[in-house]
Amino acid sequence: MWNCEKSLKGGFTIVELLVVVAIIAILAGAITMGVNGMFYKSRMGRAIAMRNMIQSGLETYYARKGEWPTAIRGKVDSAKEDYIELSPTEVDSCIRDIVKVSVGSSAHPVMDPSGLFVAQGVDDYGCKDIHKAWEKAVDAGVVSRGASNPADHKCNGKCKRGHDFLEAVKRKSKFHIPLASMNFGYAGPNYGRFCRFRVFYYPKSDTVKVYLQKANEYRSTKYRNGYTDE
Repeated sequence: MWNCEKSLKGGFTIVELLVVVAIIAILAGAITMGVNGMFYKSRMGRAIAMRNMIQSGLETYYARKGEWPTAIRGKVDSAKEDYIELSPTEVDSCIRDIVKVSVGSSAHPVMDPSGLFVAQGVDDYGCKDIHKAWEKAVDAGVVSRGASNPADHKCNGKCKRGHDFLEAVKRKSKFHIPLASMNFGYAGPNYGRFCRFRVFYYPKSDTVKVYLQKANEYRSTKYRNGYTDE
């Protein structure tokens, strides 16, 4: 005769199955966190390397030509402040100047542009906004929607992610971008979206400093797009 009790003992109970599922879920979560951490560290490392490369490129450009790129040069004589932050458009212009002298048949390299992260059609906000998360923060009353607040920029959902410079300069590449239309930045921690560099000019010492985007700019840690770098 078939022994029901014996058959049940040979299988798994519901409790045992739940324990196995829980263990698998914990392991999957740990692996996901580890992978995300690796992506973050990788992007962080590349962003810092690019920032240092641009800093060095600007200083080398100044040492060779005896003057800063055009966007900075226009602020040298008229500056009365302790420091001036360049606009995103001016930052692009500065980087474009040092790229122009670093490539081509008559190049006098001041920087290796091969590692640059570029995009086209990025506005002054780049991806500094926190997209849907920002709208939720406004709705929740965490932040205000003042007319003069640049953070009120609403993402159109088509945020840029950027491409490698070498891919962008290939004429037959689907990611081709003319140099004159390039925006220069780096892949941010929030899903690798395009972020901008910040460049400050210090008139009294006639020096320039390159920074990454502030991580706490929008009072958010979960959806931050920049890195704490200062």
